[in-house]
Amino acid sequence: MLFHQFEEVSILNEVGVYRVLRAEDTFLWLEDEHGFERKVSVQFVVRRKQIKVEKVPQKDLQKPVKPSLTAIGESIPSIDLHHHELQLDERFLSKHDILTGQIDAFKRYCNQMIQLKIKRFRVVHGIGEGRLKSELRIIVQGKDGLSMHDDQVTRGKVGASLIEIQTSVAQKF
Repeated sequence: MLFHQFEEVSILNEVGVYRVLRAEDTFLWLEDEHGFERKVSVQFVVRRKQIKVEKVPQKDLQKPVKPSLTAIGESIPSIDLHHHELQLDERFLSKHDILTGQIDAFKRYCNQMIQLKIKRFRVVHGIGEGRLKSELRIIVQGKDGLSMHDDQVTRGKVGASLIEIQTSVAQKF
């Protein structure tokens, strides 16, 4: 394969763009984007071809979040994880399946908040036995950039939590 001087090329199995400086037998001298030269066998070098893309379809585009208002008027997005709010019918699903559905809904919502760079949101989990809350706490503690705090207290019991996101660190589930 014949390469021309200053042609942009890539090296197989490596990241980066290189320019051809000169050829010697079966080797090419390449310059990377930082100005460093490197001698590479021709068999590992490929031409770069620009692919014209006019429109990229977006799959699974999520609807914008409708924030709820707090008592002090501050806008904080929230999700209610009660099974009836998530359309999880307890007549047809086991408790484990309902819990799994609630956790999946939380992860999807959390991913949406990370994508939108929202710094905090509320999770309504209810005051019940606390299994959902404890599972959420384990998930949040295992994820960098997320923290969980008690939010609403009713009759001495906590029914919601505030999730804070450090947007520069947090990654999607």
